[in-house]
Amino acid sequence: MHVLQNNLYQELSFDSAVTLSRCLFEHGFFSGVPLCSGLGLCGGCRVIFHSGAPEPTDRDHEFFSPGELSRGHRLSCSHFPDADMVLEIPRRHKPEKFQWQSRDALLAAGVDLGTTSIKWGFAHDRGGPSTGSALNPQMGAGSEVMSRLAYALESPEHFRHLQDLLLQEVKRILDFSRESIPVCITGNPAMVHMLLGLDISGLAGHPYRLGGPAGDFFTLPGIRQDVFIPPFISPFVGADISSGLTCLILQEKATFPFLFFDLGTNGELVLALGPDEYVCTSVALGPALEGVGLRFGSAFGEGVATGFDFTQQGIQPDISDWNGLVSGSGYLSLASLLLRLGCMNSHGGFKRPDTRLAEKVQIQDNRVVLGQSFFLGGRDVEEILKVKAAFTLGLDYLLKKTSMSMDQVPRIYLAGALGEHFRLQDLEELGLLPRGAFNKCRVLGNTSLKGALMLAVDREARSWVQKLPQKMHNLPLAEDRDFFNAGFSRHMRFQFTPASDKD
Repeated sequence: MHVLQNNLYQELSFDSAVTLSRCLFEHGFFSGVPLCSGLGLCGGCRVIFHSGAPEPTDRDHEFFSPGELSRGHRLSCSHFPDADMVLEIPRRHKPEKFQWQSRDALLAAGVDLGTTSIKWGFAHDRGGPSTGSALNPQMGAGSEVMSRLAYALESPEHFRHLQDLLLQEVKRILDFSRESIPVCITGNPAMVHMLLGLDISGLAGHPYRLGGPAGDFFTLPGIRQDVFIPPFISPFVGADISSGLTCLILQEKATFPFLFFDLGTNGELVLALGPDEYVCTSVALGPALEGVGLRFGSAFGEGVATGFDFTQQGIQPDISDWNGLVSGSGYLSLASLLLRLGCMNSHGGFKRPDTRLAEKVQIQDNRVVLGQSFFLGGRDVEEILKVKAAFTLGLDYLLKKTSMSMDQVPRIYLAGALGEHFRLQDLEELGLLPRGAFNKCRVLGNTSLKGALMLAVDREARSWVQKLPQKMHNLPLAEDRDFFNAGFSRHMRFQFTPASDKD
């Protein structure tokens, strides 16, 4: 098999039992490209065959026009490698954002290892902090944690491959500083386990268990300084939540009781009852909130719509130079708007109510069409509904196990991808929170990264966070299959389902 990239042909060895997309990833292609774990949803693994093109699959027909198919366009996740194949990988922009906010001396660095994105920040003597983000280079091994773990557990070589990708990215980030400065690295349990080379088998299946401790300084290969990593809470609640609570309690001076949600590819929910009493659980949300796995999804960037409004011209994106791509928050905003207009029901089905406003919404072939090429289809709505269902199921579980109700919680703090670019009122429209709850909400952005910058330099903060696991009671929803199986379908609707409801 031969691959053309940058005008050079490269001959690749391959295992005919694995998909073409994974074969290319293992040879260094698709690093930092947002893929959807072979579901055929995102198109990130598209290739162009020059010869040896396989017959198009149903997924190919859904994604490409007849002209593109005739020119050799295929989804590499839907095919297997063959010796006669000659193909080209189109160039893809790998979104990365970084801007110096100050040129003053650097005091510390923080790195937040997420499943979809890696974010970092540098604290300055004055001004700042300077922050940046890039896609996790492991994305080619799967868009969510379990796909990565399965890949890494197949062989020591696969584990080292994923570990090396993280180490190289961390080194690249820290090399922005010419000096050796204090560093704190945080992230979810799977990412931090891979970074440290810990045993990940206990994260991949029941009985779930951690592969080793954190909450201390570690020496990493190729990194010039020791780095502090906050403690894990459980196999699914990691250093990022320890770091986020450090920010919330010590920097933001949060008052009890409160709910804390950190929502991205994974969702962590914490109910803080008092300074020495915390209860937490976690849910798998998938990468949709980060714009991954959706037909026109994208990470936040120039020309990407992050929200939609209804105008005299109909539904319009929140930017004038829209490139046809939409962030996770943009998809949620569009779904919320369709619900308000009556053009979508609570189960995600499209409809056309007999109103003058609805006349301006184009619904064709069970799709909402916007502009020249964008459409919202049923598959994308289902992905959004899954996010909503997983989150409210987790919240239901947390409240039931603590005999609490939303009325008893006066404050809600939002962090992660959901809180950064989202309109709070849409949380209620989509049913993630009950009506009126947005008045209790405060958006804090990336608390994990803010906490990491504190922990890098503040000894008292490190002492506080090292004691946090003893104050935290973890509720392992992943192990309560009866609750999950009985409740998930009930939450698969765009309505808030109170914890007191019975099946």
